[in-house]
Amino acid sequence: MKTDTLKKSLLDYAIKGKLTAKFRRENSELSAFDELEIYNDKIREKRKNLEKELKTLESKLKKAPTRHCETSAGSRGKTSEAVQGVAEAGFFSNPQTKHELKSQIQSLKKELAKCKEITPLNLSEAPFEIPNSWAWVKLGDICEIVSGGTPSRDKIEYWHNGTIPWVKIADVKNNVVNQTQEFITELGLENSSAKIFKKGTLLYTIFATLGETAILNIDAATNQAIAALIEAYDYDTKFLMYCLMSMKDYVNSLGRGVAQNNINQTMLKNFTIPLPPLCEQQEIVGKLDLLVSLANDFAITKENLKRIEKRIEKSLLKLALEGSLSKLYRRSSPTLCAFDEISTYNDEIKQKRKDLEKEFKKCEKEFKLEKDKDKKALFKSQIQILKKEIAKCKEITPLNLSESPFTIPNSWAWVKLGDICEMKKGPFGSAITKDMFIPNGNNAVKIYEQKNAIQKSETLGEYYISLEHFEKLKQFEVFENDIIVSCAGTIGEIFRIPKNAPKGIINQALMKIKLVNEEWIPYFMIFFDFLIKQKSQENSKGSAIKNIPPLDILKNFTIPLPPLKEQEHITQILDTLFTLKKGLRVD
Repeated sequence: MKTDTLKKSLLDYAIKGKLTAKFRRENSELSAFDELEIYNDKIREKRKNLEKELKTLESKLKKAPTRHCETSAGSRGKTSEAVQGVAEAGFFSNPQTKHELKSQIQSLKKELAKCKEITPLNLSEAPFEIPNSWAWVKLGDICEIVSGGTPSRDKIEYWHNGTIPWVKIADVKNNVVNQTQEFITELGLENSSAKIFKKGTLLYTIFATLGETAILNIDAATNQAIAALIEAYDYDTKFLMYCLMSMKDYVNSLGRGVAQNNINQTMLKNFTIPLPPLCEQQEIVGKLDLLVSLANDFAITKENLKRIEKRIEKSLLKLALEGSLSKLYRRSSPTLCAFDEISTYNDEIKQKRKDLEKEFKKCEKEFKLEKDKDKKALFKSQIQILKKEIAKCKEITPLNLSESPFTIPNSWAWVKLGDICEMKKGPFGSAITKDMFIPNGNNAVKIYEQKNAIQKSETLGEYYISLEHFEKLKQFEVFENDIIVSCAGTIGEIFRIPKNAPKGIINQALMKIKLVNEEWIPYFMIFFDFLIKQKSQENSKGSAIKNIPPLDILKNFTIPLPPLKEQEHITQILDTLFTLKKGLRVD
């Protein structure tokens, strides 16, 4: 199972109560409904006291002088317990003028507006089943949702030498904000909709990148793409974070329904949230902290195993390329020699070229004597074909390298890649245009793409051209046993065209390779991938876009060539070792 899938499953189990079934059995007296009722009683009492205080202040407002004047201690009135915290926090002090009273009244009204009872939802179609001791609530009922803002970038005084951390989406990662990339000044804060949120506040992204969560580990302001969820009800902040993390797919589906991929505060307030009793929330957080940590450790271990697997593969290929994997085979087959096989191949090529040249001369002679235009055209076409075939008749010259890349057995030969295969890159991008594409059908010719090489399949792809266009691009046609290679971005991925593959041509992002001896294909399928990737990376260093090297460089790559039978032996050994290596793989 992939790590992200594992985490998603853990979150899903947690918010459905499946991680804490034992806890509920041992704490059957706990109920979110009871806790909500206690909270609502407190809210009603607080509202009652605030309303009483509001009436007192409104009465004073009618009698208060317009200008500031001293009042006796006895005339100051008593501040109720419900608003004492507001007064101590500095929202207002002993009011003396109409202006001051109005300010205090406004503060009280704001406090009253926050005194909302929480009504558990009676959902006929709940998103999923939850334990009977849990309640469904709206997110906007249990917390105040406030978004931030961005001071004007045109005002340097809002940003220069700023000391207030300012959170943007890039800072919201790993579910915690410890620091920010940017800071704003007090002036920037005062002249924008940005607000400072306290350490411990839960942040939630609502624009572009949706549904990312993080808890502030510092006091900080945020931009408008981030909503702060300020606790109104006594819940565990981390539980709510996990709950919102589990809803990410749903939130993204909401965002896709609007032009700019965002959600507004109204949508966020209406999210339905499963609410367990507080103690069970804390139990869930404890379990998830442990399980998510283990999942992260698992991901790290998996990545380490992948790196080990790659190192093992690289080491095995290096040993094979140097002949170390086939030492015993060479001892048992001392007569095998790549130089002898190359010599035999060259003799065959010489004979083939001789026969073709003889045929070429004959066609040329008949072409000169022929009077009939149609027959003359046939001879001309045959002459062109023969020229191409003669051009392909190249002998292989073993290299006498004074400084070879590494030491190989004496029975092996160093050869140039261009001597043992034909290579052709796909057409220029402008040669294949969208207006050429047609639906697949009897007269349609496939266009092979990078994904055919990367995903090792001839069936992928949906682009086709007509036979008429194919004739103009026939030089890029692929045949059985051709090797196609990805040339840009994901470079060096290879695929051997199988028998009965769809008739087709390569596009501009591919190259096709045809070995002069098809019996070498299994051996070179193993090493092309390794060598081409390695050489391509060496030649692409410093480039922003990774591309396969030009053909003139590729053709000069030096390749170690063992005798054919030893190639087959090496291939068998590597197949076995790679199968064993897969035992390390963690899917």
